[in-house]
Amino acid sequence: MTRILFIELLGGLGDVLIALPAIQALAASHAPAHTTVLTFAPGDELLAHHPLVQQVWRAAPGQARRAVEPALQTSFDLIVTDTTYDGIADLVEQSGAGRTVTNLWRSPPGDQLVSDRMVQILQSESLITPEAAQTHRHPRLYLSQAEQTGVQTRLKSLPRPRIGLYTDAGMAIKQWAPDRFVALGKLLQQRHGAHLIVPTGADPQQAQTIVEQLETATLWPRGPLRELAALFAQLDVVVAADTGPARIAAAVGTPTITLFGPSWAGRYGQPAPHRNLQGYPPCPERNIANFTEQACWYSGTCPFAWDTCVNLLSPEVVAEAVGGWESGRVDGWGSGWVDDRETDELYPHPPTRPPAYPPTHPPIHPSTHPPFSHPPFSPCRNLLILRPDNIGDVLMTAPALRAIKETQPDTRLTLLASPAGSLAAAVLPWVDEVITHRTLWQALDRPPGDPEQEWQLIETLKARQFDGAIALTSFKQSPHPAALICQLAGIPLRLGASKETGECLTHRVSDLPDDLHQVERNLRLVKAAGYQVRDRHLSLTIPPSPHLPAQPYLLLNPWASCPSRMYDLERFAIAARTLAETTNWPVVVTGTDKHRAAAAPLLDILGLHAMDLVGKTTLPDLVALVAKAQLMLSTNTSTMHIADATQTPSVILFAGTELERQWQPRQTRARLLRRPTPCSPCYAFTCPYHMECLDIPPTEVVTAALSLLDLPDHSISPSVGYGGP
Repeated sequence: MTRILFIELLGGLGDVLIALPAIQALAASHAPAHTTVLTFAPGDELLAHHPLVQQVWRAAPGQARRAVEPALQTSFDLIVTDTTYDGIADLVEQSGAGRTVTNLWRSPPGDQLVSDRMVQILQSESLITPEAAQTHRHPRLYLSQAEQTGVQTRLKSLPRPRIGLYTDAGMAIKQWAPDRFVALGKLLQQRHGAHLIVPTGADPQQAQTIVEQLETATLWPRGPLRELAALFAQLDVVVAADTGPARIAAAVGTPTITLFGPSWAGRYGQPAPHRNLQGYPPCPERNIANFTEQACWYSGTCPFAWDTCVNLLSPEVVAEAVGGWESGRVDGWGSGWVDDRETDELYPHPPTRPPAYPPTHPPIHPSTHPPFSHPPFSPCRNLLILRPDNIGDVLMTAPALRAIKETQPDTRLTLLASPAGSLAAAVLPWVDEVITHRTLWQALDRPPGDPEQEWQLIETLKARQFDGAIALTSFKQSPHPAALICQLAGIPLRLGASKETGECLTHRVSDLPDDLHQVERNLRLVKAAGYQVRDRHLSLTIPPSPHLPAQPYLLLNPWASCPSRMYDLERFAIAARTLAETTNWPVVVTGTDKHRAAAAPLLDILGLHAMDLVGKTTLPDLVALVAKAQLMLSTNTSTMHIADATQTPSVILFAGTELERQWQPRQTRARLLRRPTPCSPCYAFTCPYHMECLDIPPTEVVTAALSLLDLPDHSISPSVGYGGP
């Protein structure tokens, strides 16, 4: 299955977020399929930067059928719709797609969330794997670094805890009264010393009036929808009526208290651990299966003595729900997951706060064998991080290094890395010193076992007098050899991730899933050590470079550290040349000195379209070049991670050597291309077959690139929104 279309045209802002778990799980179950979503504005904006959604098409208001008809002119292997009105279900069934699903609402149980029901139905039809259903149960929005930074800058002077009160609702019957928001705000200020943030909605005067009655409250001006999402991501709790913004808050990982009236929280609430409070649960007029058939929904007035059952929820009850998140403490809550794709936990949390979602690994365990039992790992003022692997592996330590420095700014961070990996330190601003060491498995030019080299390393580490050491490893690497070296060097605290016991590690995380993304694997380790993780994004310093072209350009880095990950150079060159001719942009070709000879035929094919920088750049130069490129073509190598950090759109020829979910970009728009093969993942240095996993024609590379450049399919009308028709 290579092309999936999901049609979500129910009309409400929250509807696209209700459907998003199903969209995510579908895309994850059929990676690397191209997933397109057709939806209304402004919900289409929320899907920007989502790594599982490659294209979003916008439908004009009131024009659902007219948007579906041209969309179905494109060939899809699977079409799923949660929308059946205006004959849309019939159009989908007659579209000629390989598979169609036209009713995600059938036989709904009264207390099953609609989002869970959609996923369950698709799983029952063998379209979603159980793993994807579990991993992607929660809708997730992805914010760019610039979006986060802009809000962080505006909030930096405001103390924590910061609690958001979103006072608007789409309908008066769903509105919690302004005086109740004022009463709640005063309770939160009294109990928690909270600073209140009140975003301006459709009624600016109402928001202004509420703020004027509260101490230490800030009125947030109305702005773009994604700015509101970025604001919510920086708050510690959000309280809102049952409305789209409440779902946005939950989807960026911020603990959310949602107040329900006419609609039934058991069906339309937020997944746990978010709190859903229901006004007047025993209402005899309630239709749990379809609240739009209730009299109050059509009339906009409640048939009972009160104006709306939402107002039966007292400020005291809501305040208790807020305080219940941490036994009365709300300070230090984090800003959500943003782009954490491999876990169902809300991140980040302070070390003392238990996870809001069920943990997928036990807490950090000191060794049970005396005398290697130690106090908590942090604080360490002189800390060694060991990652003696390739450049890309070191680049992916960036969020973990940042978390350590943000938690304890006075910590001195020393990175132990390979000769190649050490180059990455130039773009990792959190590293104070680098120790370069070639490990045994990398020392191909030395005989097996060189005790003198290891003793020299031990003496070097001993002289630095480190307080602690963290060995960062992939799932197939053991931290115990590194821990033994550190033990012999007298480093008292030694942390690693391992299913094996052993006294070399004083602290061990024992149950990280093997298929966890490498960035998240690193973060889990430092988080278990007590460091606070506030930002899970991969980011690097982008230095100036004398090699930056003045005009827009494409970047081609066709190399990989092992032959089994190399896409055919001639095909790469043909694809790049075609793109250059289509866009009228030159192709910057990068590489190291060792690639000079191999690059010659590729450069010949590119001809005048090529800007040859092979062997002419440093790693900081490469970061700058990738950051400014309109689009990058590459293999599964360090440039893929650089592009992810700089949010450069990328087409990655991803060999079957590894699992995509362990290494793939998480925050930039990217297309990973490979053919499914029974031998994947092989983890092989060379392919014993014929590289069938990368048997991809240049035309497919070009098509993927044009979709990322938002050059629309000619069969669909041009979009006025994000990447759509």
